[in-house]
Amino acid sequence: MRRTGEAPLDEVRAFIMARRQAVLAVCDAGEPLTAMTAYVAEPGLAGLLIHLSDLSPHKRVLLKHPTCSLLIAELDDGRAEVMSLARVMLQGVAAKIEKASDDYEAAKARFLARLPASKLMFDLPDFDLFRITLTGGRFIGGFGRAFAFTAEQLVLQPPTS
Repeated sequence: MRRTGEAPLDEVRAFIMARRQAVLAVCDAGEPLTAMTAYVAEPGLAGLLIHLSDLSPHKRVLLKHPTCSLLIAELDDGRAEVMSLARVMLQGVAAKIEKASDDYEAAKARFLARLPASKLMFDLPDFDLFRITLTGGRFIGGFGRAFAFTAEQLVLQPPTS
């Protein structure tokens, strides 16, 4: 359902949906940790799926401290002013999706539909799917085009019958 004043949020949604990699940021014992991760946006941006290995320190941190952020950025195209590249920072809470659940199978199918080369990692026992439920964020579309938003503003709710 489209709400009044949605044009900038439509741009943010399209920006997130068009990409598939982000920088994941977590914090453990006061120490920041970042890593590049692949992600898949769920319909309506109800969540973002990431697939992490036990070898990844950020997975261990998320299991203890599930708050995190993701930075999704426009690719550097060589323009003179790098800070004019568009980017969105998303804040959220990550939760591991249990492999024995129907939710896992649906999330796995969605992930592989978007990133089919990840199938190999799904065959490895130390990888787990996480869903990041968004709590808010900030979009910077270039100079003078920046705004914060809440999850309620960004996430599209399915139409009610």
